[in-house]
Amino acid sequence: AVQCSSRMGSERATAANVEKMEGLARQAAAGGARILVFPEAALTGYVSAPFLHTWHAEGRRLPPGSGLAGIDPQGVALTPDAEPVRRLARVAGELGVYLTIPFVEAGGDGRYFNTVCLAAPSGEIVARYRKTHLWEYIDGAWASRGDKPAVVDTEFGRVGLGVCYDIHRLSDLYAGSDLWAMLYSVAWYGHPTDGPTERWFRQDLPTTYLGKGALRCYVIAANWSTDREYKWDGAGYSSVYDASGERLAFLDSKIGDEILYKDLR
Repeated sequence: AVQCSSRMGSERATAANVEKMEGLARQAAAGGARILVFPEAALTGYVSAPFLHTWHAEGRRLPPGSGLAGIDPQGVALTPDAEPVRRLARVAGELGVYLTIPFVEAGGDGRYFNTVCLAAPSGEIVARYRKTHLWEYIDGAWASRGDKPAVVDTEFGRVGLGVCYDIHRLSDLYAGSDLWAMLYSVAWYGHPTDGPTERWFRQDLPTTYLGKGALRCYVIAANWSTDREYKWDGAGYSSVYDASGERLAFLDSKIGDEILYKDLR
């Protein structure tokens, strides 16, 4: 799992993000990683690090009372064949790894999606998943809902793709899919009713949503980080879980870029 921060709001920000993601992918591959999972919308950014700006599509409503300013995704949102996405796919091919590419997608019909693609060791995009269970507070200002799972058979086993708030419905969405692992891109935001982020990844997530009666496969959860301390809670503590919900490995940090390695063979 690759835990990192992202910039948002412009083509220049996306260019900086793709440089960072490529560098981290090379570092992870050099460390032996074969499956690399990045945080939610890591390529384009999701919300600005100080939590002052969010994406805002025409005709949508910004979160009331949030104080967030909107940035139009038009001209910044990407398609799966856009050069930043293709560049990361080529990196996956060069390194011989599977690599998730999460971004704000332009649907071509005026809609936008919270999307993650999977690049294979062949250098090809082999799956596209659009977030199906939107976090209305942020996603509601710009994103349209996806409607189907994404499953890929790899030499390690069958993997599925999921994005953050999807966790509330992933076990239903992938019921009967016989997954080996869920590649789970996250940009968590702590809420008083959820408790602190550290506890969410340590206790609440595995207890409620993983293991018996829920999502029964490995889960590689890559959460976003920040570059310095902010007042909001939600960054860090990326984790890897087994099919019973036991946490096998985690990062005890929320500031800076870091890679979590775990052998799942």
